Amino acid sequence: MVSILPRRFPCFTTLVLGLLVTMPGAAGAASMHRYTITVDAAIREVDVRACFDGAPPRHLAAESLDASAALLEVRIEDTGKRLEPNGPELDLRSVPADGCVRYRASLLMQGGRHQRSSGVARRVGPDVVTDAGIWLWRPPSLAQDEEVELRFALPEGMSVSAPWRPQRDAHGRVEAYRLGHAVYDWPAAVAFGTFQQREIAVGEARLRVAVLHGAPRVEWELVRQWLTRSAEAVSTLYGRFPLDDVQVIVVPGARGDEPVPSAFVLRGGQPAVYFFINQRKPLADYLVDWTAVHEMAHLLLPHVRPEDAWLSEGVASYYQNVLRARAGMISEQEAWQRMHGSFRRAMRGMPGTTLADATERMYRDGAYMRVYWHGAALMLMADQRLRARTRGAQSLDRVLHGLQACCLDGAQVWQASVLFDKLDELSATNVFSELYAQHVTAARFPDLTETYDELGLGLNASGEIVSVLPRAAHSDDRDAIMRAPASLR
Repeated sequence: MVSILPRRFPCFTTLVLGLLVTMPGAAGAASMHRYTITVDAAIREVDVRACFDGAPPRHLAAESLDASAALLEVRIEDTGKRLEPNGPELDLRSVPADGCVRYRASLLMQGGRHQRSSGVARRVGPDVVTDAGIWLWRPPSLAQDEEVELRFALPEGMSVSAPWRPQRDAHGRVEAYRLGHAVYDWPAAVAFGTFQQREIAVGEARLRVAVLHGAPRVEWELVRQWLTRSAEAVSTLYGRFPLDDVQVIVVPGARGDEPVPSAFVLRGGQPAVYFFINQRKPLADYLVDWTAVHEMAHLLLPHVRPEDAWLSEGVASYYQNVLRARAGMISEQEAWQRMHGSFRRAMRGMPGTTLADATERMYRDGAYMRVYWHGAALMLMADQRLRARTRGAQSLDRVLHGLQACCLDGAQVWQASVLFDKLDELSATNVFSELYAQHVTAARFPDLTETYDELGLGLNASGEIVSVLPRAAHSDDRDAIMRAPASLR
C-alpha cells in the first residue's frame, strides 16, 4: 500500500465504530463505495481513501473549479501510479475493479475564484468551515442501487458537521454519512473543530446544530431557544418540519445591527442552513427576528433554479410573516403591516422591468426587495385565490404539504413554470399557471387591490397603513391565513 501522507497524526477518534442503523433511503444499495476521510490536527488538509465496490466510476468530479488547485496528490493505492486531474475531473479508467485511490487536498483555498458556497469557507477561531467542493472528489452520478459512504477519522476531541444523511449506531450516535443522489455540483459546507454540536428535536425531525467558537462565547441556550422557536413556527404550516434531518451551522462574529446579519441555505447533500450571527445581541432580539423563519421556510420547496429565485424567495418572504403570526411571535395585524410595507418598498424597485429580468439582474443591481416581495405578492394572491375558489378546500399550505409528500427529496432542479404546473396538479386548479402568465413577464408590480378587497384589508388615505376590516367577502380566509390549520392529513 502506498502512503501519501508523510506526517503521523496521534490519537485519532474514528467515526466508524458501532452497528449502523439503516436509515430511509439507505437500504438496498447493491454497490457501496467507501470513503475514509482523515483530517490533520491543524485542519489544513484531508487525506482521503476512496475504495470502489466493483468497477470504479469512469471518473470522479469536484463541485468547484478550484478543486484541482487544492488537490495536492492522488495515486492508485495498489500500484502507486499517480493521477492528474483534468480541471474538475479525475480519470479513473486505470483503477482496477474493487480498487482504491488515495488523495490529499487542502481544505481552504486562498484566493479561490470559483466557489459557489456564498463565501462560507473560513477559519472561525480554532474551527474551520470548508467548501466541500474544494476537497471532495466523488462520482458525478450514482445509479439508484449505488451509494457512497463517508466516514471521518478525526483527532481526539474534534467534531465534524456535514450535510449528508447521517448513519447512526444503536445509541443514536452519528457514525458515518451517505452521500445520496443529489447532483454533484450543488455546493455544500463541512465544519471541523472543537465546536459545540448538539441536536434539536422538532417533532420527529432533527436539527444537527454546530455552534462555532466566538468571543464572546455563544450560549447554547440562546441558540436552542431561538432555533427551536423558529423551527416550530415553520412546523405550523402542515404540522411537521418539512425535512426529517437538517445540518445547521451557526457562525458567530458577524457585524451588523441585527442579530443575524446574514444567512443562507445550501443544497449539496441535503438542504442545510447557515447562520452568521452577532452573538452580542440578547435572546429577546433573536426571538423577534425573522431571518431563521425565512431561511427554514426555504426548505418547503425543492431546489429551484437561480433564474427563478423570485419563487423560492417569494415563498420564504411570504411565510416569514405568516408563520411568525401563527406561532405568536408577532400579531396578525403586525404581520399584515410588515407584508404591506415590504410590498410598497418593492413597488419602487426597477420600474418597467419584468420579474424575470429583475431576478436575472438581482445580484448585479441589488434588486432584492423587488424580487423577494414580487414573489411574495404572487404567493399571497395564490393563497387567496385557492381558498376563495375552492371554499377553503385548498390553500397554499395544503398544496405545499402535497409537494412535501412527493417532491422535496431528489436531485431535480425545478423551473418555476414546471413547479407551478405541479402545484396546479396538486391543487386541481389553474391558479398557479394563471398567475405565472399574468405576472412573471409583466413589467410592473402586481396590483393587490382586488386581493386586499377580497380579504378585507383596508388602507389609510396615504396607502401606508393596512387595517383588518371586521367584515369582508372572504374575511374567514384572511383569518385562516394567519392561523395554523387544524389538520392537513
